[in-house]
Amino acid sequence: VNGKLRFENSMNLEDTKFVAEVNSVRELNLYLQSGWVLILSYIKYYTDRQEPCFVVAWQKETEPIIPETLDSWELKEIDRYR
Repeated sequence: VNGKLRFENSMNLEDTKFVAEVNSVRELNLYLQSGWVLILSYIKYYTDRQEPCFVVAWQKETEPIIPETLDSWELKEIDRYR
């Protein structure tokens, strides 16, 4: 409107009640589907690998919905039997 962008669902960091850090796109999608919003993404660099990191925020007035996720060991065990 009037040459300015307008966002209907803009987010304010001040509305954040809880934050969580997740380390995979699969986990990120579970959080986003549960109502969390992505506020930061970055890469952790190690000598032999790199790891994505995502910070999500719960901004609703209700208790946060924490999606059930498997840890990396559980995921490797599942992959072993495929």
